Amino acid sequence: MLKQKHTNPNIMQRPRQMQRLLFLLLAQLLKVVFCDTNEGPEHERRHGGPTLGHWTYTDQDWKKDFQQCEGKSQSPINIETSKTMFNKNLPKIILEGYSLPETTSLNLTNNGHTVKLTLPDSMSISSGFSQKYLAAQLHFHWGSVSSSGSEHTVDGTRYAAEMHVVHYAAKYGSLSTAALEADGLAVLAVLFQVGPNDNKNYNHIFDKLQDVSEEGVIVQIPGFDVNTLLPRQLYRFFRYNGSLTTPPCFQTVTWTVFNDTIQLSKAQLHKLETNLKTGHHTLDSNFRFVQPLNGRKVFASFSATLASRRMVTKEDTAESGGDDKSGSELREPNAYSTHSGDTLAIIFGILFGCTVLVFVIYVLRQRKRRSLNTESGQKVIYKPTTTMEA
Repeated sequence: MLKQKHTNPNIMQRPRQMQRLLFLLLAQLLKVVFCDTNEGPEHERRHGGPTLGHWTYTDQDWKKDFQQCEGKSQSPINIETSKTMFNKNLPKIILEGYSLPETTSLNLTNNGHTVKLTLPDSMSISSGFSQKYLAAQLHFHWGSVSSSGSEHTVDGTRYAAEMHVVHYAAKYGSLSTAALEADGLAVLAVLFQVGPNDNKNYNHIFDKLQDVSEEGVIVQIPGFDVNTLLPRQLYRFFRYNGSLTTPPCFQTVTWTVFNDTIQLSKAQLHKLETNLKTGHHTLDSNFRFVQPLNGRKVFASFSATLASRRMVTKEDTAESGGDDKSGSELREPNAYSTHSGDTLAIIFGILFGCTVLVFVIYVLRQRKRRSLNTESGQKVIYKPTTTMEA
């Protein structure tokens, strides 16, 4: 008689328990990476804080501890403008809720890898993607007193610094959950150049950098119009699929890198480069090296081969005495800037046409003149050229 085998129910439950445990560990890791907590520095110190994984920018061989960091769709990248693909169907980015009242309290913190400003989920990207993305935080990447520090480069040029505004898909409910999904994150990237004057729009953040110089410290700042931190021309950008630029390097980010840059003064950049600490060291050069494109396509919302990169700041408007507009009114492109490439093509076409017309008229006149000379009986006298002997 065969003995009936009995399955231990505990054994059947183990795979589910392991999956649940793995998910919780990933969620906790993301919480630490993004500092998605309001419980203060003591909470971070008790739970490992931003030093979890002990990764640094000095040794960027992160794949030893974070396997996805060696994936084929990593960020940042070098954007070669001549190889970007113009896509006129990329929708214009429209932001909502970016003008925050002063009664809103925002947390500014030094997490040991960057300076980060938490953002309320009342801020969102309402248009520009196939779904709605809610804001979570913004942070910066910079170099040192002797070198630039943007993460993305354009045609091999590394800019002074870079800002990322991180959003997550509303349908996933939280940043940590969305970061695990293929379409979970959307990041807006702004590149900085050195300008002659302070950019007053950034004083809300930079004036507080000394207060968060120590790792783990959090200070609160009142709300302000976050629109003023972004370029005016939000319709000129590069778009590609990539990853987080820090461990765990999840490849779940749709990147939008704005073409127009923002100016910061040397003094403001100096605050980033010297005021913050990680442990007992100065926090600087916190950028990841560019990663291979591996056949990915980089799209442009404008004709990148004809357009030149130019610096745009809100300071230009203030200094010229114009209105400092924001929101959709500020982003509305004029006809010239939107179709600058087409306009140039039309101008060159007209010039070429005029040249051809002038040439044709000249040829016709010469033929008519020769014809008149022949009819009047004038003879052409042949004169041989003088030859020189060797």
